[in-house]
Amino acid sequence: MKLWIRNIAVLMTLGIAAVLANPDQKGSDQKGCTPHFNTCTTSLARFGKPKNGANFTAFSYVNPNAPKGGKLKMGAFGTFDTLNQYIAKGIPPVVLAMQSGSLTMDSLMTRAVDEPFSLYASIAEKVDLAPDNSYIIYFLNPKARFHDGTPITAEDVKFSYEMLKEQGLPRYRQFYGKIEKIEILDPRTVKLTFKKTDEGEYDPEIPLITSMLHVFSKAKYEGKDFRETGMTPILGSGPYRVVKAEPGRSITYERVKDYWAKDLPVNRGKYNFDIIQLDYYKNAEAQFQAFKAGEFDAFFEINSQQWRDGYNTPAVNSGKIKKVEAKHKRPVTVRTSIFNMRRPLFQDIRLRQAIGLAFDWETVNKMICNDDYQRTTSLFANTHLAHSGPAQGLELTYLLPYKDSIPKDILEKGFIAPTTKGDGDARENLEAADKLLTEAGWIIVTAKDPVTQQNIIRRVNKDTKEPLTFEYMYKDPRLERFLNTFIRNLSQLGITLKPRFVDSVQYEARVGESDFDMISHMWSNSLSPGNEQVYYFSQKTADQKGSSNYIGMKDPVLEALAQNVVNAKTAEEHVAAVHALDRVVMGRHYFVPMFYDNTIYWAYWADRVEFPAFNPLVGTNTLEWWWAKPSAAVDQGTTSQPSVFTRLLEWMKSKLSWIMGQ
Repeated sequence: MKLWIRNIAVLMTLGIAAVLANPDQKGSDQKGCTPHFNTCTTSLARFGKPKNGANFTAFSYVNPNAPKGGKLKMGAFGTFDTLNQYIAKGIPPVVLAMQSGSLTMDSLMTRAVDEPFSLYASIAEKVDLAPDNSYIIYFLNPKARFHDGTPITAEDVKFSYEMLKEQGLPRYRQFYGKIEKIEILDPRTVKLTFKKTDEGEYDPEIPLITSMLHVFSKAKYEGKDFRETGMTPILGSGPYRVVKAEPGRSITYERVKDYWAKDLPVNRGKYNFDIIQLDYYKNAEAQFQAFKAGEFDAFFEINSQQWRDGYNTPAVNSGKIKKVEAKHKRPVTVRTSIFNMRRPLFQDIRLRQAIGLAFDWETVNKMICNDDYQRTTSLFANTHLAHSGPAQGLELTYLLPYKDSIPKDILEKGFIAPTTKGDGDARENLEAADKLLTEAGWIIVTAKDPVTQQNIIRRVNKDTKEPLTFEYMYKDPRLERFLNTFIRNLSQLGITLKPRFVDSVQYEARVGESDFDMISHMWSNSLSPGNEQVYYFSQKTADQKGSSNYIGMKDPVLEALAQNVVNAKTAEEHVAAVHALDRVVMGRHYFVPMFYDNTIYWAYWADRVEFPAFNPLVGTNTLEWWWAKPSAAVDQGTTSQPSVFTRLLEWMKSKLSWIMGQ
């Protein structure tokens, strides 16, 4: 699930060494902008106005005075075999994909973490967006450079859209396929004209999506098969470059000293380490032990029990390792167990619902997790986008065309997860599951166990007599504790669930080929869901290799509801459309909802790294916002860059020495 793997924090901060325009001011005629009814601006927002205006100097969630220097070492669980995160082939570095869009690549505009969906200028120092979203014009920053010193031009931008659409991940074909025409107006100006939707209008989100393009060098990659780049570092333009990479073992990034955007106000306080090294471990336990031994600087804990019981070490007790526990108000990562809908076995919703009834969450949470987690009832949990109660108002309007295919209780009550008393007795749920299975044509037969010779029950298809059995594939051994109760309850229904533990390489390969029955899957949604929802639920992406439609859903209702999310013109419409989609997704039982947690746990070596004050609306981002303690930087042979005042003082001393020597 190399995507989802795709990132907990965002790049942000780009700015411009020019005065920011008011995005709502009409008739702007700034130099270099089209002087008609539109406005050139350095920021965009999906709804309303961007938070940061003309006095923007730094994002509020970073320390603009953070020192530069030092080395950050982090641990990762898993593997990688390519440095190209833009293609379906191979496994890219997981921490890179999760924490940042890219450490090595800049984009036309980048997203602010503390806003639902606002973009600020980077490679494009300003943009001109049509009021009806029919086109957008990008005016490139003349300072923008690739790491080899060559300028980033409009030709590079056009080439990047075309190359990614042809050779990149399937989502690029979907997104960039909505571009009607790309015109180069001059060496630093490029115009995108968009296609109309089936409804005869223009997609309001596509201009923002295209604005997040990572730009590639046409001179470097034209005429080459981008899919074969493998372990060769991509020529980038961002704050770091890859200097060393050992597949499955380690990757090292070096801060680019002459990074073209390092002085932009929006980059203040970011990208502070001279060196970032990510070491990979074969399993989570090895990673945790390595952290406690001091092999890397910070560890983000996902096991609440280990958080309580696993840190009784001298380094923690003495304060060398500090622990931080904080509640956040961001969208959460929601864990589910998904069915592979490409398998004929799972086509009947009654079967899927029955399997879900066998998952006794209350017992698992109480007996194993100390009631630390919360049950998933929405893919947008912990936010205002989660549906609840009866569908009404605008949300009901979105659902009425499909009311005959939506269970009545989902419309009237919303999705309600099955519950137990948490004492290990799931009898009522199992009785309900048995009824559903029987209705679906799965009956109970008695057979003798060939080993114990004891009578056992089996669930078989009443027509084919095939037993009801399937496999749960996983790569993280910590999932075993959640599976045991699930397996036991399913066995009481006569269902055989076979757990299959595989290593990371085999796991990623099989998931990429959709070769699984059931797996654990984590959903990470933003506060501004849009086109990616169509991508998740599109019938066209169900059988595409490398797509994010892992479930393989071919559900026209979900696809239509997802399209409503994209087409929303106001914040009110957007929320209602998300509620409608969420309600039906949960009610279709394409997965067994498991849990989420809105608490962040991390431990760090106190003498090595520091970070900004925690903001519950933002979270934290180690690779981008943290910095090395000056003492640690010195110990590792690097120092923070001297301040302007220090450099001026040194210059004055040198001049004084020169004068005295005359």
